[in-house]
Amino acid sequence: MKRVVASFAFALSVSNAMAQDAVPLMTPKPVFVPGEYETESRNSHFQTQPVKSKTCAASVDFDHFRDETLQQYRSSGTFNKYCTLGETKNMSDGFAFAMDCNGAKTIITFHFAKDLVSQTIDTLITGYKAASSSILTIMRRVGDCPGQVPGKGA
Repeated sequence: MKRVVASFAFALSVSNAMAQDAVPLMTPKPVFVPGEYETESRNSHFQTQPVKSKTCAASVDFDHFRDETLQQYRSSGTFNKYCTLGETKNMSDGFAFAMDCNGAKTIITFHFAKDLVSQTIDTLITGYKAASSSILTIMRRVGDCPGQVPGKGA
């Protein structure tokens, strides 16, 4: 839980900022390979009950993955009705962004390695901290998406 609280210190520092485009990285960009990924998610409250699935991640590279992820939030009328997207922070192996929603503050962090993506969603429920949680999702690339030309996005 200390990790969640520390993460929210970051969220509070960026949640007042309006959504902005991410600043370009000055170092080599993280690696992202499009394709079909097996995912496994674990919630800090239900650690023995993982959720597994497969998904097609067709973004052609890291920049597209980040931009498409953020655009999904920016273009959602329902999200924008209840939440404010904070600024994006690029890291050497990924990116993170914060959001402030009615009664909750959330930080979503993505880390990338070849054929592997991890995502952490840290959520602080401001009115009931015991309900706050962290969700870790690990995505492992298992092949190409149906119809994908090998080595390229779908």
